[in-house]
Amino acid sequence: MINIIILLAILGYSAWVLVRFLRKSRQGACAGCSSSKSCPGCAGSSMNEDTRKTTAAHKG
Repeated sequence: MINIIILLAILGYSAWVLVRFLRKSRQGACAGCSSSKSCPGCAGSSMNEDTRKTTAAHKG
């Protein structure tokens, strides 16, 4: 009985980690980063992304 409980706990945790990883990977590397606000690499790429969105909106 305890083996089944341990197996279900491991499978449940694995599924949760996989779902969390997939959600963050859809957002992109910097959007899924936990330090995206303070990371210089993430801050620079988010500014470039905002500029691209604004520029595309004005052109179209």
